[in-house]
Amino acid sequence: MSATEPDTRHPSSGGDGADMSRLSHFIPFDGLSQSHLAEIRDQVTVQRLPAGRLLFKRGQASDKAWFLVDGELDLIDAGYQVRPFAADDDENYLAVDNYPRHTVNAITREPATLYGIERDKLDLLMAWTQAPDLLPDDDSDDRDWMDALLTSGLFAQVPPAKLHALFVKFRPREMGLGEVVVEEGEPGDVFYVIKRGKAMVTRATPAGTHTLAALSAGRFFGEDALISDQPRNATVTMTSDGELMCLDKNDFQAILQASVIHRISEDALDTLVLEGERAVVLVDVRLPMESRHDTIPGARNLPLSELRQRARGLEREFLYILCAEGRRSELGAYILSEAGLDALVLDRGDNENRDTQNEEHAEATAPR
Repeated sequence: MSATEPDTRHPSSGGDGADMSRLSHFIPFDGLSQSHLAEIRDQVTVQRLPAGRLLFKRGQASDKAWFLVDGELDLIDAGYQVRPFAADDDENYLAVDNYPRHTVNAITREPATLYGIERDKLDLLMAWTQAPDLLPDDDSDDRDWMDALLTSGLFAQVPPAKLHALFVKFRPREMGLGEVVVEEGEPGDVFYVIKRGKAMVTRATPAGTHTLAALSAGRFFGEDALISDQPRNATVTMTSDGELMCLDKNDFQAILQASVIHRISEDALDTLVLEGERAVVLVDVRLPMESRHDTIPGARNLPLSELRQRARGLEREFLYILCAEGRRSELGAYILSEAGLDALVLDRGDNENRDTQNEEHAEATAPR
């Protein structure tokens, strides 16, 4: 392994993960609740380097920010001036040389431990902790469900300026044990987040009722029907007393869906493919029978049910283009976005009343 490719690893279940109490001494983590810190732990990379190893070099573009939690670095500027920088330095409260393109070389003076997090996620946390009008004043329960939402790949795509407008639209609903929240086959007009309590997701089959998932505080549901304009595809029943936060369909579509689902024209897609700066995968979310009957050249057929199961295992370096006509492609883009992947809906001009959002495709396709 080269000096410019240090050994990195994500937290493991064997106790080798990030110590969030140490990370909480840095900005912006010092402004997060304990539950929020716990939620983002899996997003933090732990890197341990021996003395004399290069962490990053001047001029190098980086999509990750590094926090020095132990040891000491030498920071070398363009004039070859060396500044020792130790973990106990009074100025060690931010990420090291936190710029999109580094301004110094960073070399370990002694064995060092660093915690890393993706820069776009750090930017979101900065906005979250520095927007006092966004945060509840006293109610820690409110902070908990909001924190849980913000750690999802889906809500990370909502511009910080829209977060406050989104959260104030939610309305609470008290629920009792055994109460049905949504029922399979009914039309959908509300998006739900569990603030307190637990729920079970089930679906009717010829063999009887099949349990799909158990949900707890911070989990959300109900978005599929709002995006696809199809009936609810499952029943959700409370398995304890609890409280839900509810967002109606119009607000969901105007704020959340509009922030997540982006479109690209066929001409823009052709240009993107010709430039070849990023691998593009065409995805057809129709049923296999539909795909065989009307094949889209070069497209990979992943029906929605399969896409949801496999989304988190797909390559993050690729850009996914949902290329089938209709709202199922919008739902597919939403599912991929929720999994932290970059996805666009191919605009074939089938609905002149929809915004193409072509001006947003360059930002949406930028590597994260």
